[in-house]
Amino acid sequence: MAEKTFYGEREEMSTDTHKPARPLKYFKDKDGYGWLCDKDIDFEGDLRAQGCWRCDEMAFPTGGR
Repeated sequence: MAEKTFYGEREEMSTDTHKPARPLKYFKDKDGYGWLCDKDIDFEGDLRAQGCWRCDEMAFPTGGR
């Protein structure tokens, strides 16, 4: 009796149906806060107004590094 494998039933994926996330960059401001920003922002300007997220306000799990 032939067994079905999990991998044999997977659908083939491509980037035609799934677009990767936009490029982000980690930045630390003059006060020491970490920000997650789009790659091409003005780091001298208002980071929050440009759509950046301050890392200490986000729910990141602790540990790892």
